[in-house]
Amino acid sequence: QKLRARVQAGTKSRDLELSFVEPWFLDRKLSLGVDVYQNDRRFLSDEYDQQTTGGSVSLSKSLSEFWRVRVPYSLEQIRVYNVDDEASQTIKDEEGKTLESALGLYFSRDSRNRNFVPTRGSRLTAGGKYAGGPLGADSDYYELELTAAKFLSVWFDHVLSLRGTLKTVDAHSGADRIAIFNRLFMGGPRTVRAFKYRKIGPRDEDNEPIGGLSSAFVSGEYTIPVVKMIRLAAFYDAGVLNEESYDFDTSVPSTGAGLGIRFDLPQFPLQLDYAWPLDTGPENENASGRFSFFIGHTY
Repeated sequence: QKLRARVQAGTKSRDLELSFVEPWFLDRKLSLGVDVYQNDRRFLSDEYDQQTTGGSVSLSKSLSEFWRVRVPYSLEQIRVYNVDDEASQTIKDEEGKTLESALGLYFSRDSRNRNFVPTRGSRLTAGGKYAGGPLGADSDYYELELTAAKFLSVWFDHVLSLRGTLKTVDAHSGADRIAIFNRLFMGGPRTVRAFKYRKIGPRDEDNEPIGGLSSAFVSGEYTIPVVKMIRLAAFYDAGVLNEESYDFDTSVPSTGAGLGIRFDLPQFPLQLDYAWPLDTGPENENASGRFSFFIGHTY
């Protein structure tokens, strides 16, 4: 059994989280996870802040040596607040509280030789979640996702990693829009690193990112060990974020390449990168090289 409490506070975010895992639920090889949390985000936009308060319950079970299935249910209240007086009507319409009830189903296959800094194997996740409808609450939408990663040991502990993700979001039950906090965003240290956080894709009339409903992303990274727990990296990222559901048109991609360094420190892995934009959409045609950092591992 695992019990974890986490508190984080800063000028741009605040997290309060409590989680519990029972790995042998009902005396079966069935894992039960329970989470309660409140996350306050003040870095998502210059024109609004967002707070999420809620909890989730999930069941997961191993199907074979590599395959696993997970079924999560979440109940959340999302509050959009501190909306700027000069924001567009699109952003102003998001202000207020929304109750969301969602059920998910995810299948995963994981053959990596280790969870952190793998050198061979692959990881595949396919599934989605459904919110509203018979589950009640205020949001009526569903999301589908396919994510894959492949790790290849080249020579002398050099590793080539390839990642890709497809996502789409759509409304149901007569809903006429999808809230901004359920839309997809791209740009930043976990996607196309040559662009600012969430700055790829559709904008409103004030040039503020409002997210899209379909995204495709691929990345390749080559890492070279230097000394213990330190690696050098060269990478290439490409992605598209489109306005409509099931629209994976790649005619106007956003791409970038760069160099980085990885510090594989216990409990505090750090990723530092500098990337240059190669292809840009019209919203980023004046983009230039940029530095980014990320705390954690890339899966």
